[in-house]
Amino acid sequence: MYVDEHPGSEVTTIWLHHGVGSTRAWESVLPGAAAGRRSIAYDRRGFGRSNHDRAFTTAMFDEDAEDLRTLIRGAGGSPVHLIGHSDGGTVALLLAARAPELVVSVAVIAAHVRGDEVTVATLRRMGPPAQWPEPMRRSLRRAHGEDWAVVAGGWHTLWTSPEWEGWTIVDEIVAIGCPVYTMHGLHDTLAPPLHAEAIRDAIPAARIAWVDTATHEPHRVEPERFAADLESLWRDAEGGDG
Repeated sequence: MYVDEHPGSEVTTIWLHHGVGSTRAWESVLPGAAAGRRSIAYDRRGFGRSNHDRAFTTAMFDEDAEDLRTLIRGAGGSPVHLIGHSDGGTVALLLAARAPELVVSVAVIAAHVRGDEVTVATLRRMGPPAQWPEPMRRSLRRAHGEDWAVVAGGWHTLWTSPEWEGWTIVDEIVAIGCPVYTMHGLHDTLAPPLHAEAIRDAIPAARIAWVDTATHEPHRVEPERFAADLESLWRDAEGGDG
């Protein structure tokens, strides 16, 4: 997998991109938002500058969680802060539930925790990636290269299939014991508010930051708030003010 690392102090922060994104999605965020901590961003298998030879199935999140476990151990094995957007947030939550010894805190943005009709209907209305607006197609080409349509098409086909109807990780995330934070748009139709509410119900101590926006990228609407919330989460999780 392609990995982009910025040096800094411990505890290491690991950044997981959204569904059809890549490490390039964090370019305007890192290393600043890491607040002096070491940061690692990587392209999940099938995306960006990582190998594109991947079958997209509902096993994707399980596979990605195992890849993340391997990456943490390869990066030193010390517990880390996880930050994940959308699909990346789902992966972060799964690993925190399955390998608590590797995770100090989890921050997610517009993450999915179960199948829902709103997300699927929104993606179906958008149509296949070849029909998406030119700015989106340009961004996908920059993220994934000339086979961007194959990458995005595989992901879109999976997310619009009936396979998601019974999918859920809610029963798993109740096991998460580390501090959890989620930022979510109040009017997001790619990840409706029910997902943040499900996280809160499963993890009552989770912090939720609502943003009055329809965008799937609330952290870009309120970047200063997002950075401040991360720093507060990390300080509390590390057990002190310094």
